[in-house]
Amino acid sequence: MTRTRLNTLIALAFALVLGSAAMIVRQHESTLAHGTVVLLELAPVDPRSLMQGDYMALRFAVDRDLPHPSDFAGDTEATQAPPPRYAFLALDSAQRATLVGTGNEPATAAGQVAMRIRVRDHLNSVGPNAFFFREGTGADYESARWGEFRVAADGNALLTHLRDAQLERVGTTKPFSDLD
Repeated sequence: MTRTRLNTLIALAFALVLGSAAMIVRQHESTLAHGTVVLLELAPVDPRSLMQGDYMALRFAVDRDLPHPSDFAGDTEATQAPPPRYAFLALDSAQRATLVGTGNEPATAAGQVAMRIRVRDHLNSVGPNAFFFREGTGADYESARWGEFRVAADGNALLTHLRDAQLERVGTTKPFSDLD
């Protein structure tokens, strides 16, 4: 292989990586700008990791009602239904969500939102397992009771904020670069 051909392949690989990253960023920006606001009640979990810094370990109340992944493992019968990939959530007037069902397609009834189900630590969950924040600001998040998500039509969700019992956003509202 000639040097020119190798350089061309490296440049194409680099362009592919950059293009993929740009596409993911664009999808997330679209979700943040246009996604449906969904509030999920938090289930209490212990925060803090010496290796990772300050964070709040997250678990969501709706996760308790999702089917367990082991319910779908080990059965090789062709009639076995696949594990659900989406949680269907009904929203009240304040955007608080309650689980109304699960399924394998993101299509939902009116007034509902579908969130993608992920398996983490051998349990199904609709959200991330941690919310990281700047060291020393943990007290700002102690009152968190709800996770605020932006949910895209395809079921992908991004956790954007934490909220207290009165549904007010908690934590610092300054841009990260202004905290120094």
